[in-house]
Amino acid sequence: MFKTIRFAENDGEPYCPHCGIAAVYEYRARRLFKCQDCEKQFSVTSGTVFRSRKMSYADIMLAVVLFVNGVNGNAALRMSRDLGCSYKTAFVICKKLSRVMAAMQAESVLMGQVDIDGVYIGGSVRQENLVKDRKTDGRKQFNTKRRSIVTARERRPGGRSRAWVVANEKAADPYIKKAVSAAAQVVTDESPAYSRYFLHFADHQTVNHSVGLMVDGVHNNLVEAQHARIRRSERGVYLHINGAHAQRFADELSWRDDFRRLDNGQQFRMLLGNALDLTPDAELVGYWQARPERVRDLNRRRALKALTLKRKGKGPAPISTYSQPASA
Repeated sequence: MFKTIRFAENDGEPYCPHCGIAAVYEYRARRLFKCQDCEKQFSVTSGTVFRSRKMSYADIMLAVVLFVNGVNGNAALRMSRDLGCSYKTAFVICKKLSRVMAAMQAESVLMGQVDIDGVYIGGSVRQENLVKDRKTDGRKQFNTKRRSIVTARERRPGGRSRAWVVANEKAADPYIKKAVSAAAQVVTDESPAYSRYFLHFADHQTVNHSVGLMVDGVHNNLVEAQHARIRRSERGVYLHINGAHAQRFADELSWRDDFRRLDNGQQFRMLLGNALDLTPDAELVGYWQARPERVRDLNRRRALKALTLKRKGKGPAPISTYSQPASA
């Protein structure tokens, strides 16, 4: 299964990820390959998000199946119990899979009729102080650590969505203008953050939610339903969304909502195929190890350089058929 998905462009036959040569040796005792040209050894997971794995192939595939089966997400603690592994291992593999979902979401540009809205996550008002003789209530109206997830969603069958974690809805303005086509028909509520969208998009309609969910046929109920799933995920599955990983959660839940109508077999092959196509995440390599800060910075720079080269089309060499050099 791993060979079929990883080397799909070569009909499931392995090729060297370093030089692209299709002629390789396959070891019988170990699940390793060796290139006949550059003589480098590699495995099915070399150069992917599962690089330097310790889990078996069956456990990795089971983790992908369990992860996509969670409609509103899958907590790492539950994953560790299902796989029989430690919480740290389950946490890292969940974050790797959510990063794959985020990479798939980042490729889409929204067109047609697009609904936009925001929802606040995290933060809660503290309970009132028991001392009743206080003249003023020093509590804030909301927790200053809360964040807003602003979502833009296409209103069509099989439509895609994009989500951004920002301080407030106004802060998502540059991301929305970049991800949504200028020819789109945008529908929002009457928040001041969207008041000037008629200048940037072909059409802009608003709905007054103080009057009703639908006013004169105008609504953005699709994105409201997606935000309802985010609230259920935060309260019922993850219980708390850390600010450092909030964007990963937003992209993950956006992906789950986009492909919720697909069966789990299609979701499994889609997620595993993209996971075997991505390079390792520098942030998650050795996540639980006490690495020096300079090593972490070096890994981040290497990952950023590799991503830049991939976007410019300067990735690894293409697949080629191996030919024996002419003898002297």
